Amino acid sequence: MEAPPITTVQARAKAVLLEFLKFRVLAAEDGFFVNNDRQQRREWLSVMHPQSLVLTDEQLDQVWIQAHALYGSH
Repeated sequence: MEAPPITTVQARAKAVLLEFLKFRVLAAEDGFFVNNDRQQRREWLSVMHPQSLVLTDEQLDQVWIQAHALYGSH
């Protein structure tokens, strides 16, 4: 089944979240990605970056993968 198209609000939320994560990941390095539980991630985001909760779990997964590729330790 094909994912529904991303809305403008979701596209903006993904970009803003990715920028926000840059500083979190750089401070924590790969330790940031140790826990990948979706529910815990949503709980953390509800406090730290609630505007990103407009994203689906799949979209959040994409942002996490992209953040790890861009900012994680290499």
